[in-house]
Amino acid sequence: MSDATPVKRAGSTADTEEDFSTVPTTTAPSESGFEDLSISETDSNVRVAASDTSSTPAAASEGVNAAVPAAAPARQADEPAAHPTRADSTSLTSSTSGLVLFDLTDKPGGKACFSPHTIKTILDLKLLNVGYERQRLTFVQIRNELSERIADNVTVPALELSDGSHIVDSWAIAEYLERRHQDGHRLFGSSATKRLAAMLNQFGKTVLAPHIGPLAQRGVHAMLDAESADYFANVKIGKPRWAKVSSMSQADVQNHVQQAIAKLEVVNAMLTCEGGTDSTNGAVSYSTHSATTPQPRSSKPVWFAGGQDPTHADFVLFGWYVFSRAAGAKIANEIWTAHKPIQRWLDAMLEWSGDLADDFV
Repeated sequence: MSDATPVKRAGSTADTEEDFSTVPTTTAPSESGFEDLSISETDSNVRVAASDTSSTPAAASEGVNAAVPAAAPARQADEPAAHPTRADSTSLTSSTSGLVLFDLTDKPGGKACFSPHTIKTILDLKLLNVGYERQRLTFVQIRNELSERIADNVTVPALELSDGSHIVDSWAIAEYLERRHQDGHRLFGSSATKRLAAMLNQFGKTVLAPHIGPLAQRGVHAMLDAESADYFANVKIGKPRWAKVSSMSQADVQNHVQQAIAKLEVVNAMLTCEGGTDSTNGAVSYSTHSATTPQPRSSKPVWFAGGQDPTHADFVLFGWYVFSRAAGAKIANEIWTAHKPIQRWLDAMLEWSGDLADDFV
């Protein structure tokens, strides 16, 4: 990158909550036994090795995640929102007054959306009809510009409130919206479905990522601007690992595809355990309107939490589908349409996403 601005080396190379450098290229366990599962998405977004208990989170910087409420059971529909701050009152409306979402894209001025974690937040905001300004940044812009604005180890998604404070990490953002927004209870629905969302969140990072990650990385690299592509391969993933990813054989690719399909069987079971989408004879029930829209009694809910609209539980899995599209339509379709119930859920999610889906890779 001799002609470009040097990329600042932050304490972590995790620009989004997923840390591509830890995704294995094979199914073999790492030497440590932990590295392959350490897909960075902690409250601080700083990777901490299994033996490191003294690391200080970079996101503990003043103003970062200060507005996130303490972990608590899901908010019920009849439970009022927490007492709003001035920043909440200004930001959590259908207008764009004060709320800024920092997202990841492929090139300066680009619109391609492929991070599985920023997609969660984008869909959370859509569900609650919250207006915001969306700033799409490249890997290099995140490491340079955004790190100076928020914190060295900042990742996206990141939300900036009207008072200049920030919330980093999709789960932290979801909990903030749940407690502060008037209709925030709709994000999780109940404590049971909040636990389901947490489980699917980990399922994506620790079970799907080791197989979808290597498949998508080559596609991501190909779509990036030259400066970001260089950073992505040589710094974020690292030269030795990138050499393995970029030279995967067709047999390796198919192994990852088949492994991903097998891992999704548990999701298929969730969608069919109550009769679900496998017994709807093609009639999928979903809504692009409010949660009060009547649902025909004869139809079965397509969403993980039931009900008329998707919840965060749907969004955390859907993000991995969008990410897998970076590997190409053929591979993504092979993985996500192998199970009919998952395919129907996916069709419903794409329809519900509306115009946002136009930017998915």
